[in-house]
Formats: sequence, C-alpha cells, structure tokens
Amino acid sequence: MRKRLPAALVAVGALTLAACGDDGDDTTDTTVATTEAASDDEMSEDEMSEDEMSEDEMSEDDMSEDEMSEDDMSEDEMSEDDMSEDDMSEDDMSEDDMSEDDMSEDEMAEADGTVVDVAVARDDLTVLVAALQATGLDAALAEDGPFTIFAPTDEAFEAYLGEMGLTADDVLADTAGTAVLLQGHVVAVADDSSMVASMTDTPFITLAGTELPVTVDGDTVTIGGATIVETDLFGTNGVIHIIDTVLEPA
Repeated sequence: MRKRLPAALVAVGALTLAACGDDGDDTTDTTVATTEAASDDEMSEDEMSEDEMSEDEMSEDDMSEDEMSEDDMSEDEMSEDDMSEDDMSEDDMSEDDMSEDDMSEDEMAEADGTVVDVAVARDDLTVLVAALQATGLDAALAEDGPFTIFAPTDEAFEAYLGEMGLTADDVLADTAGTAVLLQGHVVAVADDSSMVASMTDTPFITLAGTELPVTVDGDTVTIGGATIVETDLFGTNGVIHIIDTVLEPA
C-alpha cells in the first residue's frame, strides 16, 4: 500500500497541474481576444473620426467653392450691370447727339430758302447783304453748305465804321478786305443755339481761319466778344445767329 500511494498522489497532482494549465491558457486567450477587439474598435472609431473629418473638410471645401461661385456670380452680375449702365449711357449720349443733329436738319429741311435768302428778308441786315453781294460771297453762301453765319446788325456795322473812320462806300469798294472780314463771321457747320452754347471749351474756326471763342454767362452767350441777340434763323443750307458787334479779324 505504501508503494501505490505516492503514485496515486502523483497522478492527482498531474491532473491538478493540467487543469490549472488549461485555465491559464483560456484566460490568456480571452485577454488577447478582448485586447484585439478593443484595438479593432479604436481603429474603427479612429477611421470613423477620420472619415467624419474628411467629410467635414469636403463640406467646408464645397461651401468655399459655393461661396466663391456666388462671389464670382455677384462680380459677373455687377460687371453685367456696369456694362449695361455704360451701354445705356453711351446710348443716351448717342441719342442726345442725334437729337441735336436731327433738330438742325429738320429745321433746315423746313426752311423756305438759303441763309442768304433769310438775310435778304431781314430789314436789319441790309449792310451785311450789300457787302456779301459786293464781294460775291452771296453766291458762295447759297451753295449746299452747311454754314453758320454770325450776322452783325446794321447798327453794329454803323458803330464799326465810325470806330474805323470809314463809310459804307469805303467798305464796299475794298472787296478783298471786306471778303476777309465777312468770312470771319462764317463757319462751315450748321450749329443751332444750343450747340453754339456747348462750345465753351472749343472755339469755332471761321472761313477766314480766325478763332471765335464762346462764353456763356447765364442766358447771355457771346461769340468772339459779340453778344448773340437772336438765334436759330434757319435756311436750307445752314443757320444765322444775329450779333451786336462786327467781328474784327484777329
């Protein structure tokens, strides 16, 4: 009996150790599995966070692109509006210019005779008409034109002759000098009174090559120093404006 007892104890001990060994392995396996699962969960959460960040970044980028697109659209709309306003301004200016030109042309078309005929019909331009006829300029001013004549009245001629110590006969006899004097009252355009008043920055150039600067002071318009006292006497080939002073060649 003594010889078998140790063997039995050895067997029991071996079984006990085997059982303990099995339990330790299971615990280790469970711990490893739990750790791996936790790691997997953390990775999944990290990946989800990264995905969410990517989506957020994409959303922000999309918003930025949308904002840029809206800004671009706003700029384009502003540009189109500016262009439209510019186009309208240019059109308005063109319409105004055309209206002024058309007005002169319409008035000329409705006239009964040339600017010479208009002057002849006046009873306050007799000296001017006589001078035009004496120099042959009446025929030239009866052509197509267009012409604008700044016509001195008879009173203006009388004052001029008195200052110069001349008579009407003296003037009519000097056809060459008188022709130059008269050409200094004519420009090769047909400008009505509003167009004349707009020429304050640019002087008229006469047929004699002289300059006639325009000044405007309220309702008073002067041309070459002479005051315009009556305007817009239209002929078929131009217009006459009556002035109170003879324009001397510069």
